[in-house]
Amino acid sequence: MSRFSKAFPPVGIVLCGCLIAPPAGAVPHRTRHPAPPVATTGRHAPHATTKAQPGPDATVHAPETIEVRANRGSYTVPATDMWAKSGAALKDVPHSISVITQERMQDSNMLTMTDAMRQVNGIRVLPGSSASSNFYSRGYQLTTSLDGTPNAAGTLNNATFDLSMYDRIEVLRGAAGLLQGAGGAGGVVNEVTKKPGRDFALSGAAGIGSFDHYRADIDLSTPLNRSGTLRFRTADLFEDNRYFYQYSHSRKWQAYGALEWDITPTTTFLVSHAAQQQDITAPYFGLPVTTDRTLWYGGRSANPSQPWGYSNYMTQQTAVSLSQKIGRDWTLTARGTFYDQSYDMLYNEPWTTIDAKSGLLTYEDQGISAQKGTNSSRSADIYATGAFRLFHHTHHLLVGFNYNSYDQYVAYPDITGSGVYDNVSINNTATVPAPAPGSISYARSSGGAEGSDDDAWQWGFYGQLRLQPVRNLSLVLGGRISRFYEHERDAAPSPRGAWATQSDIHAQLTPYLGTVYQITPNLSWYASYASIFTPSVGDMRYRGGGLAPQLGNQVETGFKGEYFHGRLNVSTALFRMESVNQPLSDPEHVGFYITTGPIRRQGWEAQMDGEILPSLSVSIGYTYLDTKLSNPSSADFGGAYSPHHMFKSWVHYTLPAGRLKGLSLGAGIDASSNLRGGYPTTVQGGYMTIDSVMGYVINRHLRVQINANNLTNRYYYERASGVWQLNFPAAPRNFMATLRATY
Repeated sequence: MSRFSKAFPPVGIVLCGCLIAPPAGAVPHRTRHPAPPVATTGRHAPHATTKAQPGPDATVHAPETIEVRANRGSYTVPATDMWAKSGAALKDVPHSISVITQERMQDSNMLTMTDAMRQVNGIRVLPGSSASSNFYSRGYQLTTSLDGTPNAAGTLNNATFDLSMYDRIEVLRGAAGLLQGAGGAGGVVNEVTKKPGRDFALSGAAGIGSFDHYRADIDLSTPLNRSGTLRFRTADLFEDNRYFYQYSHSRKWQAYGALEWDITPTTTFLVSHAAQQQDITAPYFGLPVTTDRTLWYGGRSANPSQPWGYSNYMTQQTAVSLSQKIGRDWTLTARGTFYDQSYDMLYNEPWTTIDAKSGLLTYEDQGISAQKGTNSSRSADIYATGAFRLFHHTHHLLVGFNYNSYDQYVAYPDITGSGVYDNVSINNTATVPAPAPGSISYARSSGGAEGSDDDAWQWGFYGQLRLQPVRNLSLVLGGRISRFYEHERDAAPSPRGAWATQSDIHAQLTPYLGTVYQITPNLSWYASYASIFTPSVGDMRYRGGGLAPQLGNQVETGFKGEYFHGRLNVSTALFRMESVNQPLSDPEHVGFYITTGPIRRQGWEAQMDGEILPSLSVSIGYTYLDTKLSNPSSADFGGAYSPHHMFKSWVHYTLPAGRLKGLSLGAGIDASSNLRGGYPTTVQGGYMTIDSVMGYVINRHLRVQINANNLTNRYYYERASGVWQLNFPAAPRNFMATLRATY
């Protein structure tokens, strides 16, 4: 077993909102917790509908229906379901929300969740491996939900699903304990899966790009009977690619299918299943620092892993929902999600840091990292939404119950090799030999083999009441009572041990208050108060035992505008977040943690998404964040997760007429201020990158585009937070050409 088996980086992985595994791309072999790695199909796709709540003077029995279509310019949506589980216009939500639509995904050629989150306003992406990343907002980690239901698996260091199965990605920034329960204070990423449409639609794409990148996908939606009450959709892909760092190669396939059945005019049943296999050669977990405790700039192609290393993941997810309309104004919904992933990995990690002058380092057989494991998550959500009239105004009520669990099993082998390999160049780690046959054993009889099982669950009751006491004013009152429990035990190949409780929280209250005032039909002012709690579990302290739960709250106020019938949304926000007990690295004991005193984070942000002129679409956002600790005790805290300034933009224009009609051009800028690392000497200075796209509509069915990323070939680090690894240079300039077909 690796000598770093317990050494994982600061902050924890948010799961069911709890911290039960290493954070932000933590390397699985360094901890006893394993960490392996929208209805639209395009411009002419079937559309999905979402219900928007009626205005203050509307009758209850005639709610407005807003259709969300993936037409040219749809870089935003008029309504979202993630905040109140029923359609609400973005300007009526007292929270900061960003949406990555299908159109935006295609124009920027987003293929993975990491691609999408890199372009969301205020989001910091921390790569963790070739297969996974973690996401931070306002200095805190994000949790996830699937179609509005809290989903433990989404922000772990697992190999994540490809974007091809999602219609859009919605991101709510800030504390969201009302609907999530325990969770990351950074907010929620809501993954909205593709649903079947009532009309036949077929689309697909084929792409080829830098680093031997080949990809093909198909998206089919069709009714299965004449009346259209039974509908099916499938989204499938195959991808084969290398990376800018040497030796690594990935082969991935994904299959997704969804069946929707209108059992009666008021009852709808939906079931979907996704399966993904990803096999990676020479898995990449970032670079070590140098002996001078500085970042390595001797070439971005360096990979500390070896060509014989691998990490293989099989991931499956099934979702089931049943929705029943009750009268004209109420809907009862039940959803369940079943997630399972198995993985197997092997590689040799560096035994020393990189010599700053020669680029040499040492490997040992005792540094070999190997593990097998499974991750399983179960989620359920039952809720009722509706509207009622009182004192001549319309009010809305949401009540519900949800449950979320996660189980992690991991096995570490006994490693008997004793080889030492000195003077290995970081640019040629292929010289490190594979382990000898028989030197790695998962057998129970092996003295060094061991395993563990970690199980966590939570459930809670929640409610949200949206009142309109007077015209144009809405008040939101909400709260949730949560129960959280986590325990751990030794498991095979270790002798099975007794369960040991790590966290036990009863009746945790997370209140919510908000207000929205409609200044004009297009402009609103809002303010809100939200709270969150994040259990930190596992043996994280040097002297044993877990950490105290992280508690936090947020106040936020701002203005939101909606123009051109929802095709353009703008917003500004001021926020202040306070928390206690946030985990950070123990400065005296590597691989263990202490908790902070009070932390205050405050700042402001602004964003604009949608169509500002015919054929001109934009997505522009800026975030400023300031972090203060009452008693800072570690130099690596703060900037690694909270840069002061972030600016992200994307502008796309399609020529509407003339000889070049159908030609489209787009460009984007991503800029960030200094990012701090694990040492004062591992600071990544401020940087700016430029991406672009050029496309052409060949005919009504075909279009082609060429995307370019990091046009200036800027050499910078996306993440610099580790010693032995977890320092990630960003990809150099690269290109991808894609041919899309729609029928």
